[in-house]
Amino acid sequence: MSHLQASVTDSTRRLLGFLERTQVADGSWSVPYTGPNFLLPLYVITTYLTKRKVQEAERTKFVAGLLRPQLQDGSIGLHEESEKGAVFTSSISYVALRLLGEKPDRAELRRLRDWIHTSGTPVKAAAWGKFILAILNLYDWSGVTPVPPELYLLPSWVPVQPINISGYVRIVYLPMAYFYGRRWQAPLDPLLQELREELFPQGFDQIDWPRHRADLAPTDHIVPESLLVRLAMPIVRKIENWIPSFLRKKALRLTYEHICYEDEQSDYIRQAPVNACYNTLAHFVEGQTDRVERSWRQLPRYLWHHPDHIACQGFTSSKVWDTAFTLQGMTHLSSELAPRGVIEKGCRYLLENQVVDELPNPRRYHRLPRKGGWPFSERQNGWSIADCTAESLLALVDAEPFLPSPAPHTVIKAGVRFILSYQNRDGGWGSCDQVVGPQWIEIFNASHVFADIMVDHSFAECTGSVLSALALIRKTYPDMQRTGVDQAIRNGLRYLTETQKTDGSWEAVWGICFNYGTSFALPGLRAAGLPIDDPRIVRGRKFLLEHQLADGGWGEHPDSCVERRPIPSQKGLIEATALAVIALLSSGPKDDPSVTRGLKFLLQQQQPDGDFPPQPIPGLFYRTTLIRYDHYKRAFPLKAFAAFLRS
Repeated sequence: MSHLQASVTDSTRRLLGFLERTQVADGSWSVPYTGPNFLLPLYVITTYLTKRKVQEAERTKFVAGLLRPQLQDGSIGLHEESEKGAVFTSSISYVALRLLGEKPDRAELRRLRDWIHTSGTPVKAAAWGKFILAILNLYDWSGVTPVPPELYLLPSWVPVQPINISGYVRIVYLPMAYFYGRRWQAPLDPLLQELREELFPQGFDQIDWPRHRADLAPTDHIVPESLLVRLAMPIVRKIENWIPSFLRKKALRLTYEHICYEDEQSDYIRQAPVNACYNTLAHFVEGQTDRVERSWRQLPRYLWHHPDHIACQGFTSSKVWDTAFTLQGMTHLSSELAPRGVIEKGCRYLLENQVVDELPNPRRYHRLPRKGGWPFSERQNGWSIADCTAESLLALVDAEPFLPSPAPHTVIKAGVRFILSYQNRDGGWGSCDQVVGPQWIEIFNASHVFADIMVDHSFAECTGSVLSALALIRKTYPDMQRTGVDQAIRNGLRYLTETQKTDGSWEAVWGICFNYGTSFALPGLRAAGLPIDDPRIVRGRKFLLEHQLADGGWGEHPDSCVERRPIPSQKGLIEATALAVIALLSSGPKDDPSVTRGLKFLLQQQQPDGDFPPQPIPGLFYRTTLIRYDHYKRAFPLKAFAAFLRS
């Protein structure tokens, strides 16, 4: 055994020890899935508007969580690692702090308020900020970007009918359309009146609201509106004046029906915290006391309680996702190293969280069939996702030698059937939806701070995951859906071939960014049968080799996602390095000097307890907002170590 192999083996044992100690009783691994700074304020605002009492101990931790990301200049940025503030997040954070009982003369609030004033007051906020403030009666609806509920009454062939919009976005704009259509605002109480005066020193009643709809501070103008949107908004407002009241009422009934459907099909957990908060408030407005109570039984699941503060997560958890990756590393180890008991418990969690029921009448409510897939977090969430399903299948199939009995054939078959049904016409896979509407719908994106939100896309990283899973299925179960699997793999290869950049990389959307996409695409291509001398493999491998840093690691700056070009980080990062090592081992020899340097980098970073030190946030969504995947720093090194030891 070489010195490097002995060192990797020792590090693997220590990492396995840490993972065994931190496995949750249900078999999963659980870490905070936090990052965006607009989630916690919205949660607090929802407690206030629905008259939910907050205990003092919890109130103090909410306040600490809201103030934690405050920057030196007093502002609060879009996400936890933002280097500059945004009027959107600063304004709603200030409001949330005041609703929690903090006084305006507290130093942190005074600095935050001064920054908001200096930046132009909330009239300069991005669209989502103005919308939230309008619900609070701290902004006028005439200054908000229209979200007419009548869109739900349009036939499905109309591109802007919500059925053609990305699932993640559609589910947020659904309750937004409900509130916009009702023009509902909170009753103006003394505290809200004070907030009007604090936020708008120019005088709330003196503001020409329509003129400020697209009036944005530079910090909130990350994704410019198209000319079409700017021209269309005044026209939409005029058309609204001619909409018959019966038609508006019909549209509102339909949007509320969709809201109730989403809640019932997820046991009131919903997909994510934004629509969870909005839906809860919609039930409150409708006077549906029972639905409000059912909402509040589930909403706290989105909170992560740190010792000194509370944070709000982007999902209730990332447990399926993290558990699948962790098991893959363990099941690629030798029988002497692999912790059978840990693997059994992890597989039990995955088996218990496959979605086993079908949605009733899914197309009426703009959903796709979900049975057989895996969600990102847990079964009750109810949103099956293509790459979560692929990673879960990879874990379960490779775990068979370590289990008393393999995963039932029906479980694997249902997962494969789900994946095949989600392939897009371009050959790739997205996440929770298929590409339905035309790509040009993106010109209607009026969020100001999120990019590529209007229609779902195929993604390199998702497609790489699915190809790896289908190739393993074809090898392990050669008769399972063979024709469909073969065709899907061919089309997936076509998608990755057509989307490879001239520098050999693939661009990702859910991770940072070219390193991440390339590190998923290469193993997928190799698993699907491409030889190591295939030009696509050679070019992708060359990209990774050229971007190794001087310290032996890999790393990419988040600005890569916005500027859409590789920008290296100043030093190597754990997740990016482990992914690059995995990709290089899948496409070349284990004794490659770059692989050796990458492994040594990981070994040097490991702590005595087997864990790795805190890392910058490695994930993102919609190109602009970082979100935590704190378990990547364990799962990906384990996969890298296992790939090296077995090669």
